[in-house]
This record gives sequence, structure tokens and C-alpha cells, in this order.
Amino acid sequence: MPEPNSDHKPVVALFDFDGTITLRDTLPLYIRHATGLTGLLLSILSSLPALIILAANGWKSLWGIDAQRTKEGLLRRCFENKSIEQVSCSATEFVQVVNQVISREVYQRMLHHIALGDSVVIVSASPQVWVEPWARSVGDIKVIATQLEVVNGRYTGRFHGKNCNGQEKVTQIARLFPRSQFHIVAYGNSSGDIPMLSYAHEAYMCSNGLISPYHAH
Repeated sequence: MPEPNSDHKPVVALFDFDGTITLRDTLPLYIRHATGLTGLLLSILSSLPALIILAANGWKSLWGIDAQRTKEGLLRRCFENKSIEQVSCSATEFVQVVNQVISREVYQRMLHHIALGDSVVIVSASPQVWVEPWARSVGDIKVIATQLEVVNGRYTGRFHGKNCNGQEKVTQIARLFPRSQFHIVAYGNSSGDIPMLSYAHEAYMCSNGLISPYHAH
């Protein structure tokens, strides 16, 4: 369980989404949900070499391969020229898919923070359009996540701003929750979460549904 908050500051519990709250990455799950199995296979095959390298590197750009452009390419089939209403409907239906891959222990930890009156925030590299409906289904949970561009009421298939991963997570967290004003508790599972875990006063690594304290090296 989280340690007692000795400094008596408001507590903010930050949770990564993919691989932390969920046991699987939701990106391929959403692509399949929105485009079918054929769409998923076509998206993966079109970017396969880059995906292998980026996945091994915690979805951080490497060797000239841009993580943001690669991810945009994967998601384009789901979002390009889709109306806000179409995407909202699809994302709401996707909540049931997410519920099938939830980590029971991490989910219970999240509910524990809510019961204590802590502010709970999901901080995700996944697009906000499908993370937020799930968060709303659970309770009063804020979402900091990758934004998608909308022009004239339709998605372009591109990101609006940066992919919310690695140091970008900390950049966005710090704007809302300065470390000096809040007691930050963070939960993550991969190298892309380490900047967020290092920012926190108290950090936990989640692996295969198990939670253990994280200590920066």
C-alpha cells in the first residue's frame, strides 16, 4: 500500500495506462476494434520493422526512426477523416474491451486512492479519445494523454502536440501538479514511465499485475 503522506500535501496518484492499469497494450486492441482484424494486420505490416525497434526501446525514437510518426501511421486507418461523433461512439464501445484486460491489483490500488480522496490521474501515451471514456466509467479520474488533431469536426489522423511518453509525461504533469505543492505517487511499467516515476515522491513498478516499489538507480 502507499506510504503515509508525512508532508500532508494533497496526494496525486499517477497511473500509466497500457501495461499498468491494463495487462496488454491497448493500441493494437483499439485498431482491431475500429478497423477489424484485416485493418490491424495491414497497419502492423506497413510499419513492422520500425515497430519492432521502437517496442524494444520503450516507444522512444531510435536510429532515425521517429516514434511519433510511426504511431501516427498505425492509427491513421482508425481516425483519418472520421467525425468526432463516429470516434466517440467507437471509443465508448471500446470500454468493454479494456475491461477484459484490466490488472485486478492495480485497479484495486486505484480504487483505494479514490476512497482516500486522492486525486487520480491516468497519464498515457495512448490517445485520450479512448482512455478518457474508460476513466469516466470508473469515476472522477483526470486524463493526461496523447491528443489527436481535429479539423472542421473531423480527425486528420495526426497528433495534436507531442506523443505523451517519456519526458513529455513529466512536462505535462508538472504544469498541473508541481512537485513542491503535491505529494506525487506514480505507477508505471516500462522505460517510457521512468521519468514519471523519478518525478514522484513515491513510485511503484507494475509487472504482470504485481506492484512493487521502484527506486531510481
